[in-house]
Amino acid sequence: MRTVAIALIGGILISAIQGVTSSGADPDPNPGGAAGTNPEPDFSLTDEEAIETFAKLRRTGLQAAEARDFSLLPLVYHPDSPMSDRAQEAIRNLQEDQIYDETRFKTLSLDVLESGREEIQLLERARVLPCFRSESGKDVSEGPNIFEWEVLWTLRFDQSRWLIEDSVAQEDEIIDGKNARC
Repeated sequence: MRTVAIALIGGILISAIQGVTSSGADPDPNPGGAAGTNPEPDFSLTDEEAIETFAKLRRTGLQAAEARDFSLLPLVYHPDSPMSDRAQEAIRNLQEDQIYDETRFKTLSLDVLESGREEIQLLERARVLPCFRSESGKDVSEGPNIFEWEVLWTLRFDQSRWLIEDSVAQEDEIIDGKNARC
């Protein structure tokens, strides 16, 4: 179950809106005013906007897991993301096993490592409190009660919005090795 729990957590994490531009306004198609030029719009975000966008994506991803709702996944994951397939599989497993994912996350730190026009990379350190309940309400959590992990997240711009493309766990540390309890 610990493998399932970690796979679920890693696959779903996860969370957001349909994306935002840096100011919410349409970019100026001709910022320099030069006649006959039409530069590519710049949808890059400030660090603050990147963090806010990621937080919204994570919240939506967590909602998808908690509600076992496939329809929220396109609002979170880039169409080319392998995470979308993993999230779908995790939700399918939750449904088949008749389990609700009530895992909680507390972000300890979140830093923007790179922020470009098409890709943003963030490094998150989070405390994870796994919690899985059967549909009857029984706590079926297994594995450590609390652990912290560090994850490298990649957001990619797709047409009109920023979405999660990938996540790579950098490290994890068990904080409380007792069996997880909701």
